[in-house]
Amino acid sequence: MTDLSTLAYAGGTLVVAAPAGRVTADLPASRRALPPDEVARIARFLQPRDRHEREAAHGLLRHLVGGHLGRDPAEIVLARDGDGRPFLPGRSDLDVNLSHGGGWVAVGLSAEGRIGVDVEGAARPVDWDGVAPVFLHPAELDAYRGLPAGARPRQALELWSVKEAFLKATGEGLIAEPRSVRPIADGTAWRLARAGLSLRAESRLLSDGARLAWAVEEGAHDARVVVG
Repeated sequence: MTDLSTLAYAGGTLVVAAPAGRVTADLPASRRALPPDEVARIARFLQPRDRHEREAAHGLLRHLVGGHLGRDPAEIVLARDGDGRPFLPGRSDLDVNLSHGGGWVAVGLSAEGRIGVDVEGAARPVDWDGVAPVFLHPAELDAYRGLPAGARPRQALELWSVKEAFLKATGEGLIAEPRSVRPIADGTAWRLARAGLSLRAESRLLSDGARLAWAVEEGAHDARVVVG
């Protein structure tokens, strides 16, 4: 089990996922300190669990970026473009992304182009048969309905997280129509050409059944993936 306080970003592509509680336990408050604007933004969310996960995700991101740039984490300003995608002002050489859900947080950093990350919890029951027509491409939906009932939730969760990672990499996010996204399976990876980008995604099943996915531009080296 990796101690997150010793984790450092040294270039390339790094994806880190950990329970939100691990982040707050491993990182001293000074290493996950947030600037006032981020503190105020997170405080507007009503659910304590939501606030905790967001604070942990943003704190982990500041820890990694601050250590890489040799700056105090609280000095790391995270701006958002017109579609809400986060970026580091003045640092076009380093792309960042983050996600949280189901008690987990995920952070992605890449010096090799766009990156998108998504983590989806598995504890909350989901009516996947009811949700599937909303986010699956018609061809995916046919394949999904052909699976045994017991295999459907795992497949649906993977496709959901992979699509989210792709759309966060393109910058479209939830603005896009998920049914219009049809990743092509390539071994254990997925590929997608969209929004002028050629992307590759992978995913990993986490210890409690949650799903982590990350998408990067074709040509990027394999991501270093750390699960805390």
